[in-house]
Amino acid sequence: MHGKDEALRFHNPFMESFPVPPPTEKLRSTAELAARRLIEIAALIRAAGREMLDWLSIQHEVVEPSTKLQDPSSLDSNAFVAEIQKARGRKNSLTAAGLRSLREEYARTIEPTRLLAAEALQLECRLHDVVNAAYGLTPEEVRLMWDTAPPRMSIPRPGIALSGETDPTRDPCDTSLSVSTN
Repeated sequence: MHGKDEALRFHNPFMESFPVPPPTEKLRSTAELAARRLIEIAALIRAAGREMLDWLSIQHEVVEPSTKLQDPSSLDSNAFVAEIQKARGRKNSLTAAGLRSLREEYARTIEPTRLLAAEALQLECRLHDVVNAAYGLTPEEVRLMWDTAPPRMSIPRPGIALSGETDPTRDPCDTSLSVSTN
């Protein structure tokens, strides 16, 4: 049942039982490897975020980081600097040296986590494809699922760029993995 802001709510009367298909050994192996790597990536991204917040509080007097700064890998370099300046306040503007140190630390710490986040997206898409293959879904059935999906999904719809603009030539879930149901 849809709740406020398209959140899905659990209500027993709306639930039905359905079989969960056993995956093939190839699908199971693919899913296990992807899940293990996703767990590793999540830990690395969290650790980098904690280290960055600690560094910002000590080096740049960012005592109360914004929600955006708490997930620095979601920000590009300019947005990162803007959020830090906002957290520091107008009376405590950055010096040229401070700006340079932010850009250098962003390149050293955040850029690698952004690459990890991109890898995680590919792995999530791979898991999506593995589940679809385990259920033996046809392309038409997958298209129907996407057509009826809630607005906020954990992975972008194929053919939708990460910025939200339609880009039919780019599939963010194209992992170049051919998954068979055999």
